[in-house]
Amino acid sequence: MKRIAIALALTAALAACSDSADDEETSETTEITESETEENSSEETTTASSDPACEEKAAQFYTKGSANADLDDPVSEATCQGDVFVVTANGIPDYTYIETSPGQPRDQNISYEIPANPTPAAEKTEVPRLGQAAVTLGGIPIYGPTEGTGGDVESLPGILSECGSHNGPTGFHLHLLGTSSETDCIFTPEEVASGPQLLGYAFDGYPIYSGNDQYTSSWELTDESLFATDTWSAHTYVEGSGDLDQCNGLLDDDGSYAYYTTDTFPYILGCYYGEVDLTGNTPGGGEGGDRPERPEGEERPEPPTE
Repeated sequence: MKRIAIALALTAALAACSDSADDEETSETTEITESETEENSSEETTTASSDPACEEKAAQFYTKGSANADLDDPVSEATCQGDVFVVTANGIPDYTYIETSPGQPRDQNISYEIPANPTPAAEKTEVPRLGQAAVTLGGIPIYGPTEGTGGDVESLPGILSECGSHNGPTGFHLHLLGTSSETDCIFTPEEVASGPQLLGYAFDGYPIYSGNDQYTSSWELTDESLFATDTWSAHTYVEGSGDLDQCNGLLDDDGSYAYYTTDTFPYILGCYYGEVDLTGNTPGGGEGGDRPERPEGEERPEPPTE
């Protein structure tokens, strides 16, 4: 009888140990599951908090690959950081480079911070006379209509390639959107004729589309004598004379603003429609070196308001 009792006691003890082990295993499994759930929840929260508009714009920056065997491979990409997308590029074209001035395009080590959600400005900001004003999706800096002389870029025949770009002391850049059936540019003539194509973004965050075949500028050449020396003073914005506003853009039917390229002055940007901080994106300088100074007491007129 004693042996039977001992056996029964041992069996009960083993069963108790087994139940305890099962409870511990269940507890550990529960803790792991809860930990994984918290991690997944954190990841989902992080993903949900990212700005879809910023991610969409950042994904648009890319190059079509090398188009010039004797140049570095082009680089253009963008990432979202808070409420801006940061464009990093080397300024090497992903279309055929045609030499119109001495020297070849070199790595510019570009970094631009552009608002992901642009805001209309209470007052328009003028475009830099020389230096970067915007950037293409392929990472090419976009300059205004002024050359190093202070005059219009079109006042110097042959200085631009068919694509509207050239190399200068500050690096390769675009002044206007040109196309050619003889060589590849950013867009083909057929693409531009078919409708607006997304070219890039201005530093205020608003997009720039091709519009050469769809829209006309509202700026008019009113003093031809200044065309080769001071193109901004040579032109006057005449509201309603063309399709676009003084910044060379318009609001579409759903209230979204965009700039459009045109065949005539200011070619790409007439001013900034949105709030813009140029301190980090425009280092200054241009084809002629430093920004030319105006004579003492003479100021460039403020861009007109709508």
